[in-house]
Amino acid sequence: MIRWLTSWWHARQRDIDLKILWPTCKREADDLDHAKMAFAYHAFHDHAWLCLGHDEIKRRIDNLQ
Repeated sequence: MIRWLTSWWHARQRDIDLKILWPTCKREADDLDHAKMAFAYHAFHDHAWLCLGHDEIKRRIDNLQ
């Protein structure tokens, strides 16, 4: 039960990051690469993202538009 709840919560946190933080990174950054770097800095320091593993985080960030 705890594992399911933690997994659900982490997914929710990642969804919030993609809906709020990612658009902010794009708006404030000089270009898409800088926006991705800012978002990556957050993702690689956040438990909700780190539980996915580094390869999956990188894949998801690479796919951001």
